Amino acid sequence: MREPLILTRAQHPISRKDIDEHALRVLYRLSSFGCLAYLVGGSVRDLFLQRRPKDFDIATDARPSRLKKIFKNCRIIGRRFRIAHIYFPSGKIVEVSTFRRGSHTLVKTPKGTMLSDNEYGSPQEDALRRDLTINGLFYDIESFSVIDYVGGVRDLHERTVRTISEPAQSFLEDPVRMIRVLRHASRTGFHIEKRTLQAIRENTAQIRQANTARLLEENLRDLRGGAAEPYYKLLFETQLLDCLVPSLAAQLREYGDQHPFWSRMHALDRLVDRGATFTNSLLLSVQLHTLLFRSQDTWFGTRNNPTDVWSCLSASWREISKTLRISRRDVERTTQILISLRKLMQSLERKQLVSGLHKKPYLAEALDFLEIVLLAQGKPTDFMAEWRRHAPPPPLPEPRYRVVDPDSGEPLAEEPPVDLAPEGQETEVPQLESAEGSEEASKKALPSGQGRRRRHRGGRRRNKKPGSGK
Repeated sequence: MREPLILTRAQHPISRKDIDEHALRVLYRLSSFGCLAYLVGGSVRDLFLQRRPKDFDIATDARPSRLKKIFKNCRIIGRRFRIAHIYFPSGKIVEVSTFRRGSHTLVKTPKGTMLSDNEYGSPQEDALRRDLTINGLFYDIESFSVIDYVGGVRDLHERTVRTISEPAQSFLEDPVRMIRVLRHASRTGFHIEKRTLQAIRENTAQIRQANTARLLEENLRDLRGGAAEPYYKLLFETQLLDCLVPSLAAQLREYGDQHPFWSRMHALDRLVDRGATFTNSLLLSVQLHTLLFRSQDTWFGTRNNPTDVWSCLSASWREISKTLRISRRDVERTTQILISLRKLMQSLERKQLVSGLHKKPYLAEALDFLEIVLLAQGKPTDFMAEWRRHAPPPPLPEPRYRVVDPDSGEPLAEEPPVDLAPEGQETEVPQLESAEGSEEASKKALPSGQGRRRRHRGGRRRNKKPGSGK
């Protein structure tokens, strides 16, 4: 067994004050029950680079059934490998997984894509099964040390993105790892290790084996990640974009740096850095505008839309859906946003928002798109605040996590999460009332009108007497 590199508190910059308080409470509670618990993955990487992580994930040697007993505000999700979500009243969710390893009996497709490879394992086995060295670091809450089994500390110092296992085999098992390499290189500014970069260039066609819904999720994550411009430049240079959105790659190759796609991606990153958040439909509008409206005159809203614009866009949407599985709702909203650009540009000329757009449900997103188009052209956007007063709020984003029953896979009814016991107290965490043990609890656990006996319209239902016709 390989001995890990262990950095003591004095040898690394990670401080507990930079760790989310909810994650700390979960770590301390696991430790108090005698469980091994580490902060893992991207959170350790970001803390090491003195950046603020978006998520704090935890790995432990406790099995899911044990986690359910330790945390009463815990739900187990997943079929391929069960993961615990620890819920807090503030809405915060901390993800806890059990150490796992690559299975000795892999389940793969005929083309080599991995379908199932999970078994419980040790911390070292868990580190070795991860994708990148810089994502394979652990932070031990008991000793305040960083544990490195994979050479991640060296690559952080050398500013290198490298796969843990042999890159070609790694990408064959999970083609989406190629996207993750480019993502972390673009967000950190690190260079990609030579063998890893060469393997990406040689295996670009493998990305077509990935699930299209998963590819869409990864695509949206990078669009709202604050580094969309450098990420898409890497996609384009490695020719992965030719496999993901071939028509966009051909268009960018034809127009070069003059294509508005690049300046709009830069504007999008600027707004994200300022704290702006965007819907999926808005992000797809920025990415796909020039594909859906092929005429250059329509790229900037200076030409009227075709009279049969909806039917004209159908063929383009069909082509895009071959690699990105976009929902019908997002397709319709994206189309509405893009069609409204012409009216917004006319409003800009008149210095007044046309009345036909007032209170439209998509107006807020359309104004976001207009702001990105204007910022990309270096034009002022001071007037946007006044126009936004006419826009209803954009739709709420879909919840990131869907709670499902681990056996049936069906969504579970929402229950109020229970907080952990306050630090320093040994009191037991209150138990959520079981829906099976209480009729009242079962009624509360179900949405209104479901699972309850319906009363007769005339009042109380009367039993029918035997032999009577009434």
